[in-house]
Amino acid sequence: MPDVAGGGTLQLALETATGVFQAPVLTVPIENESLKEMRNDPDRSPILGRAVRQGKVKGREHVEGEIVMEALPTAMTYFLAASRWGENIVKSGAGPFVYTANDDAAAHVKTNDRSLSISVDRAGVGFAYLGCQVTNARFFFEDGIFKAAYQIIGREQTEDYTPAAGTDPTETPFAVDEVAITIAASARVDLDSFEFEFDDAGEAKFNLDGNEAASYVKFGEFTGKATFEVDFESKADYAIWVARTVQEVKLVMTKTDIVDIEIHGGLYDAFEVGLAGIGDQVRASVEIGAAYLLADTAAAEIVHTHAVDITEIGP
Repeated sequence: MPDVAGGGTLQLALETATGVFQAPVLTVPIENESLKEMRNDPDRSPILGRAVRQGKVKGREHVEGEIVMEALPTAMTYFLAASRWGENIVKSGAGPFVYTANDDAAAHVKTNDRSLSISVDRAGVGFAYLGCQVTNARFFFEDGIFKAAYQIIGREQTEDYTPAAGTDPTETPFAVDEVAITIAASARVDLDSFEFEFDDAGEAKFNLDGNEAASYVKFGEFTGKATFEVDFESKADYAIWVARTVQEVKLVMTKTDIVDIEIHGGLYDAFEVGLAGIGDQVRASVEIGAAYLLADTAAAEIVHTHAVDITEIGP
């Protein structure tokens, strides 16, 4: 009888060489995942006296999917390192360790080669995806728990992988009483929803290099945004939208570990307010987009602080 989802695990390792399997070192408590191998095998339909396809020819292949998880700082650092932002990641401290990365403009002209081997145990059957990089990251609250969702693009799937036993992590998720949100350095306590999304517009790139697997992940234009709903009591926020004033948006989750996510150059892209139904509270729906801020040489920044020394990163 097939197992249920609770019998599976997802594990990570930063690869020493991109696209070469690395044995897992970290088990990640996920909500769900949709990783899969994508193939584009062209059909052969030559004219040979039969009106039917003749078969297939090996085409391109790559990996894509999404991982949704509790926002635990150690696992988040692995995903951060395997994103375009990983080009700029800096480690400091001696336990707890501080991992800081931003979308510095220099990163936008490079191809980040740091990547993950992602191993998945699905009901005792092993799958391993190689050369995986993060192309989109979302950070949000759901049912009172702070969560992260990562869109992944990778090079290929290995067909020979036996699931390895994992070790349960000791980190626990952040709760709603551990959050601090500030906009323009002012604490905001009138938000009941909040989400950051950072998109690097990644896509699998194929070259004529003698392989069917993707050659690398190409990154495009970076876009970042914060979306939330806020109490509407005056035109103060609306006036900032009209004036196109730049504001910093910061979310900090703090317990023993810390997750700090910021948009430095935030500009209102949308500010929508209308009369609600009778008895409903009047709220404004807001979207703030990230723009390059010269003073910080970046549009956005992520800082993770935890006790784990990820030796593959930094000194």
